[in-house]
Amino acid sequence: MNPISIKFQAFIPKSLGKPLLSYFQNSEHFNSLTNKEEFIRKIRNIDAKGFTWLPEPGNSFSHKYFATDKVEMHHHHSEHSTRLAIQMEINPAKIGNMTRMDGIIKHDKHKFKYGGLNSQHSGLSHQVCAYIKKVPELVDTGSVFIETGHHYVGVCSDTISHDRSDELPLNIDIQNSLSGMYFHESGTVLKNDTTTIKVSASAGYPYAEPWSPNIDFELEFIFYKNLANKSLSISVKGFHDSFPAYELIVNRNVAYSHNPSHYGHTGPGFTNLNTRKYFNVNNCSL
Repeated sequence: MNPISIKFQAFIPKSLGKPLLSYFQNSEHFNSLTNKEEFIRKIRNIDAKGFTWLPEPGNSFSHKYFATDKVEMHHHHSEHSTRLAIQMEINPAKIGNMTRMDGIIKHDKHKFKYGGLNSQHSGLSHQVCAYIKKVPELVDTGSVFIETGHHYVGVCSDTISHDRSDELPLNIDIQNSLSGMYFHESGTVLKNDTTTIKVSASAGYPYAEPWSPNIDFELEFIFYKNLANKSLSISVKGFHDSFPAYELIVNRNVAYSHNPSHYGHTGPGFTNLNTRKYFNVNNCSL
């Protein structure tokens, strides 16, 4: 029987953000910028990277924007940007007899971060700085500078900065048990038919650590293999924050999803990053 692929991922849907240029096109001073062409060119170079953008909390002081992920809801492809994810590969023959040594959770190590086997995947975060600046026009009278007027210029990062939260070892608990009911001869010793895996992950926002709340989730997977007919079933329960979006994908099928925009959440905040949403999925489709 083929391995079972499972991914649980937290990501910011692209539709929650906007192209960076759109934040400035309707500005009162956009058309009178003395460097309008250069400002537009820089911002279009950033928008060409495929992200959309949201203002950082405190943007009115920092003038910074953070990128969404390049994905929408119900995205089956496993390779795309996320905020936090785990990738599992389950060998059906091992159900009832799994250990941490089986390398259940797969992840390659990133340079200068922890990562590696049985570690969480913390995706890259991206940030730019862009704003319109008022520049006073001064005349030197010989003793003092006198402001005779002003003009406006657009200021924009030359490149997109990026950083990643530490990819810490996951908190994993694995238990094997016998949970099914079977007809068998007296004295027969039955093998375990169930493996329960509990895993929790947490990742901070690298540009605001340690002040911003982490993205968190905690999951319990129950894998059951009927010893009589060899059928398999998977049940998953757990919780995650109210922001961002979350998806559980089992063998490329979306078994569970949470779209923050359906609950009025358009960006991260102290409330939605500290509010748990519980879920329970029985008999995931294989």
